[in-house]
Amino acid sequence: MPTPHTPPSHRALVCAALAALATLPAQATAHFCGRSAAHPSDKTLAAAAQRSGGVTVDLSDAQSAAYEAWDKELNRLYAALLKATDPAQREALRAAQRAWLAFDKAQGHWVAVQHADEGTSAALNIGGAALERRRARVCELLNDLEGLQATR
Repeated sequence: MPTPHTPPSHRALVCAALAALATLPAQATAHFCGRSAAHPSDKTLAAAAQRSGGVTVDLSDAQSAAYEAWDKELNRLYAALLKATDPAQREALRAAQRAWLAFDKAQGHWVAVQHADEGTSAALNIGGAALERRRARVCELLNDLEGLQATR
């Protein structure tokens, strides 16, 4: 939380980060990736964020748990997609995933540099960005898998 000694720019960033996390319950009711319902990981994160009462460490813990859940889902979908593809497609998928992982690492570094001087809100901003990248990749892999299954 901002203190009276926190520079105004940092106070604004902390308030923005906390406000963004406060909207998680609304996001949990939103559709995931064009689906008719929210993803269970979004629902769990929203509930944990609401229980946190805005305490930074609790919000960070909720983000970390959500990141792990999205990462597990990403790996599950990637494995399912590998099984569903023929050998030529598999190699292209592996190359795409390697490139995405390199992008994710570089983007994570860039985000960390951007938020380096934000104090305790930095972890929330960096973690939130990493979480959103995982979530978006899950959507891409899910769409790819469903598209592949629809053509077979």
